[in-house]
Amino acid sequence: MKRLPYLAITLLFCACDEAQKVEPYAGQSAHWQQSAVPISLKCAACHAKEFEDWAGSDHAWAYRVVLPELDSEPFHGQRLQAHGSELRFTTTRDGKLQITDGKSQRNFTVHSVLGRKPLVQYLVEGKDGGLHTPSAAWDIALHEWFDMFEADKRLSSEGSATRKEGDWGHWLGRGMNWNSQCAWCHTSHFRKNYDLTTDTYKSTWKEPGVSCIQCHKISDKPSDDGCLVATADRKLSAQQMHDNCATCHARREELDDTFTVGDKFDDHFRLELPIIPGIFWPNGMQRDEDYCETGLRLSRMGRAGVTCLDCHDHHTATLKLSQEDNSLCMRCHATGTMVGKTATPIINPTDHSPCPPDSKGGRCVECHMPESMYMARDPRRDHSFNSPSPELSVELGLPNACLNCHSDKDNTWAASVISQKYPERKSTRDNSRTRAVHNALAGQDNTQELLAAFATEEIPGWRATLLELMARQQVTSEVLQAARASADDENAMVRAAAAKILGKEALTLIHDPIKLVRRAAAWQNIGNLHNNPQAAEAMAELSQIAEHQSDQPTGAMLLAMLADARGNAELAEHQYKRAIELDPSSAVAYMDFAVFLARQNRPMDALQQMLKCTKVAPDNPEAFYRLGLILAELQHFDYALSAFDKALQLSPAFHPARYNKAVVLQHLGRQDEAQNELNMLRALQTSPTK
Repeated sequence: MKRLPYLAITLLFCACDEAQKVEPYAGQSAHWQQSAVPISLKCAACHAKEFEDWAGSDHAWAYRVVLPELDSEPFHGQRLQAHGSELRFTTTRDGKLQITDGKSQRNFTVHSVLGRKPLVQYLVEGKDGGLHTPSAAWDIALHEWFDMFEADKRLSSEGSATRKEGDWGHWLGRGMNWNSQCAWCHTSHFRKNYDLTTDTYKSTWKEPGVSCIQCHKISDKPSDDGCLVATADRKLSAQQMHDNCATCHARREELDDTFTVGDKFDDHFRLELPIIPGIFWPNGMQRDEDYCETGLRLSRMGRAGVTCLDCHDHHTATLKLSQEDNSLCMRCHATGTMVGKTATPIINPTDHSPCPPDSKGGRCVECHMPESMYMARDPRRDHSFNSPSPELSVELGLPNACLNCHSDKDNTWAASVISQKYPERKSTRDNSRTRAVHNALAGQDNTQELLAAFATEEIPGWRATLLELMARQQVTSEVLQAARASADDENAMVRAAAAKILGKEALTLIHDPIKLVRRAAAWQNIGNLHNNPQAAEAMAELSQIAEHQSDQPTGAMLLAMLADARGNAELAEHQYKRAIELDPSSAVAYMDFAVFLARQNRPMDALQQMLKCTKVAPDNPEAFYRLGLILAELQHFDYALSAFDKALQLSPAFHPARYNKAVVLQHLGRQDEAQNELNMLRALQTSPTK
């Protein structure tokens, strides 16, 4: 599947050349192969410096063909133990790079390459017509192969490989499919072109890497000065440029692949917020491979209007000033520069930091943008700009930047140092919000705590997060009131979160100008949209989103929900089974399928799905809770109690499991035990939060 579209690009290049008679850039740059980006070469004819700055950037090297001078060493008889097998990396007699899987003895020819530092990934062709990235990557500095998911093995209770063939996350599974997971951010003008009927990809792109045309809208008719950039788009706002950056530098769900420069991020993507355990820390700091956008949207700096290009150069993508001597941060924090309508707080680093000015801890970024490791060996800085809160580390187990330097100390020591340095510091609003989010993610029914945090929250990203978490709990009149007041919020994420609480009341939002909001409102009312002429556009848009995502388990489940809403139970069942086939380890797929089967009056089939679910997700309290509900419905009460007990063992604050356990005990006539459970539940619900 060698689809690098040189021919299509060349034809476009020739057409442009004939139309405007401008000779392309003829100089030499640090680009890996200038002929691969002919459209960008046209831009370089007038913007040589910008092109040369870009040509040496990571953006320009995001995707390339195999180059013998760069790729021979990794494929010189190297070996690596990864995902339960031995991988061998060799070069064939005709010069092709080859990866051999020792377990299956299959050979895979390298198709193309991602990145250049600190690691390089090599893509191979899959049976679905797409490209896949092995879990093995090449360390440029150490000149060795390593397993990007070695941490999975260390965290595994069996101490063995956790990504086996057939798993969604295996390098031949959909979780490591480049077309779906990576390509948008490694090529320009990418279109996935997945065919659901044949389960194959026929993807296209205009230029490899993130080139000029990904960040500048190109016109079909050049202006009088011969420039390809559309005149109306030469003066993009800071937010428009930032939204373009965010399409890649964000952990997000892709609603379509039609974003173009100048569009709003929320009209094409759903940003991941701290609403799922294990993805972000409850204070918004990155915990998994989370990228920058969520942290920035949750920060005061993002709220004030700070964007990527305030700190990073447009074309090199490197920092505009040094972070080592704090000059980048002090550009604003030493002068009180206005950002939007907000004056930057003036800070004296020497007085502000508890660490010596010439130490590592004297750098702003070490405390407020600590690094965490992506892909095992790629350190990246957090962009939530949190202040270290060792007291929350002691209380909730959150990490703090102090121990990144003082690894021989503990959180209690760090909390003591911070309290001595800042004696006036009290429990802040941020800390109260962090506790509320932490408790909600732990399964507690803490609606009042979330409401209290929401009432004083000014940052839209956090307001959306708190609403999302409240939507998963009991919707009280106060929660409903908060959602109603948020339905016309200026921020799309807040409106979308409100829609998830409003239910039928959110019907008016299916005509919102932003797709993120329309989608949320439509899914909440999917049962009411079918056969509703006024909702035809909403249903069509839901179908388009589901079809775009249909190569992944989530998309298959969305298609199942749509089929169910339209009364096509057979198609719904097919898509639920397909979702499980794509990701056999997904607890959500089993649970949603079980709910569907129960509604189809097939409780025994639902029970079978939940039994499978508890096997693939033995540490998921929700799985055992739902198993208990089905067992109780089937009047297998003793087994139901065991399932509820397991859920509570995994999550003692899981209130629904405790309540339903009490209901079953009452049904069995064990009133004292039932009352004891209800007393425990009441104590948990009324206990004061810290």
